[in-house]
Amino acid sequence: MALPATHRLGELSWTQVKELAEQDPIILLPIGAVEQHGPHLPIHEDSIVAEWVADKLAKENGCYVAPALNYGHSGTFRGYHGNLSLSQATLRNVTYEIIEALVKSGFRRIIIVDNNGGNVGPVTGAGLDARRDFGVLIGHLYPWQLGYALMRDVYDDPAKAYGHGAEPEHSAMLAMFPGQVQGDLAVAGGLESSSGWTPTSYTEAAIPGYDVRGTVFWDFSEVSSTGCTGDVSLGSAKTGEIWIERVIGFCSAYIREYDKNTASAK
Repeated sequence: MALPATHRLGELSWTQVKELAEQDPIILLPIGAVEQHGPHLPIHEDSIVAEWVADKLAKENGCYVAPALNYGHSGTFRGYHGNLSLSQATLRNVTYEIIEALVKSGFRRIIIVDNNGGNVGPVTGAGLDARRDFGVLIGHLYPWQLGYALMRDVYDDPAKAYGHGAEPEHSAMLAMFPGQVQGDLAVAGGLESSSGWTPTSYTEAAIPGYDVRGTVFWDFSEVSSTGCTGDVSLGSAKTGEIWIERVIGFCSAYIREYDKNTASAK
């Protein structure tokens, strides 16, 4: 039977899934998180961007998108309202079991589109265990991290522009989901501590006399009242279009390389 014109695995019947698996397609598994991104951006940002990127990649590269896992691990943001975080162990187990279920359904080429830094450790563990247990080679794409790496030349000073709730994610959201950005609520970000530390990032502080930073496991809410770092004033849909072009371009090249090197895997 002919498969319907859809790139979403969840829109197929079980018999159509069986037929699709026999064609050995690449399956994209979006994984996001529900956490704060400052006063102006929605808490489900990581999840909707993961799924948006996966959908676009599937349409452009002939892949299929598995139903998304919209919850992730956001341990460093538990001090903010709306944080719906899984433990690292739970996320690792759920990711592993989703991979296992996909493998049992006949799929052996799986790329995780993981859009949250706190997910990387648990998802990596699940992917390595799947390699050991099922012989499958799991791919991994992290859109937000790719944006940081690919967009540096767009800003006069990336170190000041970049940050949680700021660039380049603010601009990317303006390009992808402008109706969910509440620009009138945006406030300047910054880090400060009432206990004597000089915080420099989520879990790092300056150590006098050294350029190397020290690690401190505080909750981010202890050093940021807004949840933002970086320059929130730089956000623009035009810059967001550059993000889309570069991130999707890299991810598509990655998919082609993955496809070439896994096409005969059985």
